[in-house]
Amino acid sequence: MYYKNMLYKSVFPVSFCSLALGLSTWSAEAQMDSSSAEQDAVEVIEVHAQRRLQDIFDVSVAVTLIDGEYLKQRQIKDSVELAALSPNFTASQAAAEGTTPAFTMRGVGMFDYNTSTVSPIAIYSDDIVSGGASFLGAQLFDLARVEILRGPQGTLFGRNTTGGAILLMSAMPEDEFGGYIRASAAEQQHYRAQGALNTPINDDTAVRFAFNWQDYHYSMNNVFPDAPTAGMEQASFRVLLTTQWQDWDLLLRLSSEHWQGVPKPVYSAGIFSDLATGTLCPLALVGTKECVDGFGMRVDSDDFWTTSANMAEKRNRTDSWGASIHLSRDFSPEFSLKSVSAYKTFNRMHLWDADGPGQFIEGQLGSNSDFFSQELTFYWDQGSRFWTAGLFYLQEELEQNNRLDLFRDFRAVPELSDVPAQFIYHNTLKNTSTAAYAQLEQPLSQRFTLTAGLRITDESTRYQAQSDLDTVAFFIPQLWDLSGKVSDIEWTGKLALNQRLNPRHMLYYSYSRGYKSGGYNGGFASSAEEAANSAYGPEYLDAWEVGSRWRSENNRMRWNLAAFYYDYRDQQTFVNFSSGVAPYHVLKNAGDGQIFGVESEWRYQASQQLELQLALGYIPTAKLGEYREGELFVADTRLPFTPEWTLGAAIQYQQALNHGALLWQLGVDYQSSVYFDQYEDHYTRQTGYSLWHGRVGWQLTPELELAFWGKNLFNQEYTELKFDSIAALGAITQLRGEARQLGVEVSYYF
Repeated sequence: MYYKNMLYKSVFPVSFCSLALGLSTWSAEAQMDSSSAEQDAVEVIEVHAQRRLQDIFDVSVAVTLIDGEYLKQRQIKDSVELAALSPNFTASQAAAEGTTPAFTMRGVGMFDYNTSTVSPIAIYSDDIVSGGASFLGAQLFDLARVEILRGPQGTLFGRNTTGGAILLMSAMPEDEFGGYIRASAAEQQHYRAQGALNTPINDDTAVRFAFNWQDYHYSMNNVFPDAPTAGMEQASFRVLLTTQWQDWDLLLRLSSEHWQGVPKPVYSAGIFSDLATGTLCPLALVGTKECVDGFGMRVDSDDFWTTSANMAEKRNRTDSWGASIHLSRDFSPEFSLKSVSAYKTFNRMHLWDADGPGQFIEGQLGSNSDFFSQELTFYWDQGSRFWTAGLFYLQEELEQNNRLDLFRDFRAVPELSDVPAQFIYHNTLKNTSTAAYAQLEQPLSQRFTLTAGLRITDESTRYQAQSDLDTVAFFIPQLWDLSGKVSDIEWTGKLALNQRLNPRHMLYYSYSRGYKSGGYNGGFASSAEEAANSAYGPEYLDAWEVGSRWRSENNRMRWNLAAFYYDYRDQQTFVNFSSGVAPYHVLKNAGDGQIFGVESEWRYQASQQLELQLALGYIPTAKLGEYREGELFVADTRLPFTPEWTLGAAIQYQQALNHGALLWQLGVDYQSSVYFDQYEDHYTRQTGYSLWHGRVGWQLTPELELAFWGKNLFNQEYTELKFDSIAALGAITQLRGEARQLGVEVSYYF
């Protein structure tokens, strides 16, 4: 293994100062005439952002490219952790690991606890779209590269998304025998093994088998009597087979994931210093033993990673598998076709706790999903222009078996036995999406290239929502039984202009019309009226962007800038009704929101041994659309999970030894403060924090490496989620981030 392929990040373009820089180099037709010779001497970074491999200077998309080897070195284990590698990108587990992930790019996201959610950010694993929210939590192993695309993606990809897309590209089978094995051990009883075996079968056929296994505990120490140790065991594998079939290139893909364990325990942060008088704790003390909740409970420790949570029966089990057939053929030097057919199934049971030591708010999330997609993509190279067109079909059926158990501890108290209630949900959702799209890349001159794309999407969601009610006194089957359909047909598109100022500097100007269909939010409701209120309509996004990509003459420095403005209409917003005793949160259409931001990614190869990287995101404006329902009114607040600043910085130094080499890596990821719901309540605010990471890899031979690594090196205390449970519990429910973790890893390549 060698270290030259570490990490190549290419971002958007531009602050407006880049326009001035670009216009100053406008003159030189002579420079363009000599561009071919100069480009031959320049390292070309290629990306798949437009569904085929291209020089990033020919692409009008904001894209971050991450090498697969760097993912292994950073100990990036799943798609949620990718957010640290790209500016203006955040991610979290909605209600602890084992539940639906929530991604936010440039303020566009969908933080939702419900498995019925369709995220505005899609994951494409070897061209297979993720589908519903349950499929977003992908384990990352044996990848060749990852590309993170920011902004609406609809004129080139099957599923229409307003926020962006994440492309996961597996290491493909090769015509030589080989592979690797990697083993790691770290604090919190963290053990991981992964590897791959590649073998050719004949001149046209090769197979690659890859696996990933990890078993770990969480940092939280649960002092509740007889509480099980919280942690997760995850096992995944993937088999890829490439071959020739007549005149077709064929790829067969089979994958599977299995999870089991005890979810991370919550911390119930009481807000009262004196419950008898109702005196509130100072904000700085909320989350310590100085404060009690509405029932007088507290955690008798000021250690940040100590909690008391009744997790006796809380478990997670997830099983999924998928298969796909990829066919491609060049019918002529100008025309080719690619077909991807995929089927996936997903089954999960997640039992959760939201109240710490009591049994007041808890339940289960049960999901069974069946997914099928078919995509045909056509490529037509006419020399002076390039066409990409596609047809896409998706069908996904989701069965939810959820449960919300309220105030179970009161069942044994005769005076309070009429308070507890358990709602048992049986929901079925059938989502269908059909689309046709096309994009043209047309050179207008030696300097300018026009990109124009168009898409039509027909989506529908049929739903049936049922609920039973169980109380101490009675059981009511089918307390409600609702059914309906939400459907819409929309045109969207893109118009962009690429401007080559010289072989080392380009600008792009882009407008995209994004759209995300309506649907039904199959979450927790406590009445037929709330259940009926869970349908929502489509949202629309007008996205304007200008960007710049620049590289130095010696190619040691690369700098990418971007500025964007988003105008939302009928924005889909996760609304938390925090005033009632029972949790009630739905996805609704708010008013017109606006987002403005800037991004910069910079990489400098100071010498053959030293490399510096800096990625910066800034979103000063992230305005939530106005929403009003009954007594709830929200307007002009900041979008949740959208920090004003994000920063990623890293330095790496390669040191030659008499035998082998050392690679030193040190970096930091920072995000400024965020709110976890739409109210901008100081109780649900996470202040800014930095997470440092590091690694020292000792390459003893080309085949063998020993490495020492660390995450959260300075033991930063931070929360992944704060949920307003004041009305029900007199507390803020918290999921706390992981403590410092140091580990050792051995890798062997053969």
